[in-house]
Amino acid sequence: MKAPLFLMFVGLVYGASIDAYAKEGGTYPLVTDDAFCARVQQFIAGTDLAVENVLYGEGSYWTTFKKSKPLAQPLTTHQYAGYQLANGESADFPVSIACKMKTAERILTAQPASENFTIAEEDRACHDWQAQMLDDVYQVLAERGEAIAVPRERIAADDEESVSIGPFWLRPEIYQVAYSEGDTLKLRIKGLHVEYRRFMPVPDSFMGTHYCTMIAPEYLVKLVQGEVEAPALQE
Repeated sequence: MKAPLFLMFVGLVYGASIDAYAKEGGTYPLVTDDAFCARVQQFIAGTDLAVENVLYGEGSYWTTFKKSKPLAQPLTTHQYAGYQLANGESADFPVSIACKMKTAERILTAQPASENFTIAEEDRACHDWQAQMLDDVYQVLAERGEAIAVPRERIAADDEESVSIGPFWLRPEIYQVAYSEGDTLKLRIKGLHVEYRRFMPVPDSFMGTHYCTMIAPEYLVKLVQGEVEAPALQE
């Protein structure tokens, strides 16, 4: 299965198509690269606009990342990788990724009318990206002939957990993105979608924002290949 056009475009923006990613083994979809949230932004908003992605180091979640705001012009996203498992233990690989992005509607209103670009009429959901990433991971592992311990049909996604305000999205920092339920690996994702035009008054910097917290590619690959096991859902 070939990568969708929007993912191929992201690859061209950041230097390689999905086929090249598979050969290099050092970037998406097997690794959380520096363009991860930029790629999610382009997918979510269905846009071919270039994206500047700001990275935040481990331990900066409650300091700088918490206060950061994505921008529609120039289109700017923010990316934080978490390295803690559901039981609080530290991992030596990214476990979760938090992306702060803008909605398609907000991006459209911020761009000059004379500029040629593609953008969707409405946003895709965070769980749509998760499904795409899952497909990409299985595609690349199969193409490389690598072992797969968990067949694709044994992975299911929980309904996306949608929250209405930033503090609910930020907490808890250690958000369990995967858990085992019998023979099934369940993936969890949390999203915050604030429409650009809405009746409820919110600060301008929050209007037209779309945030996603999801599983990191490295953790997903380790689960799929049986290197680690997801615990039961933590209460």
